[in-house]
Amino acid sequence: MKRGYERFAALPSIGLALCLAGCGGSHAPASGGSASAHGGAGPTRSSPTGNPVVPSIPATVGATGPDGRPGCAPPSPIGILPLVSGGGPEVRGTGHGARLWGLIMVQTRSPLIRAGDQAKIVWRMTGIGGLRLSAIGPDGRSRNLEWGPEAHGGSSYHRPGEEWGAGYRFDQPGCWDLRAVRGAASADVWLKVARR
Repeated sequence: MKRGYERFAALPSIGLALCLAGCGGSHAPASGGSASAHGGAGPTRSSPTGNPVVPSIPATVGATGPDGRPGCAPPSPIGILPLVSGGGPEVRGTGHGARLWGLIMVQTRSPLIRAGDQAKIVWRMTGIGGLRLSAIGPDGRSRNLEWGPEAHGGSSYHRPGEEWGAGYRFDQPGCWDLRAVRGAASADVWLKVARR
């Protein structure tokens, strides 16, 4: 009797392995695009100029939730992107004729930013023309950026618009307004900075 049971003992493990293999499947797009070296979907088609068109990150991934408002009531939504989409904390701005996303690069994770911290933010913004950035502290005074904005040629961070990087220093706790302007379009990120 024991011999018959042993023949079937491996079936649950085999079934689980087959289910996981089937559920994981290939992440290559059904349209025939290829997977990139870091596991994300690669280009799936070409633009009229022949340049590859890279799909954007789905709207349900990263920073989701209600738009931010002045005074951080509420603050701009922050979410975590998977590594294949740029990786790390992402903030979504409130746009006025444009869309804005920022990939926040800081040393700490919780709280995200503290007074005295420096942060690099990789911005993606739709619109036309160069990018002008400003940082307005909780006291209403404008602060200089540490550096930037610097245009980026390409990256693994795929949101609509062009990409720039900029450095910020947050010298006091409270609600900061990070403003981005391209031509007549603008967007704001209202970011809460914690006490040290």
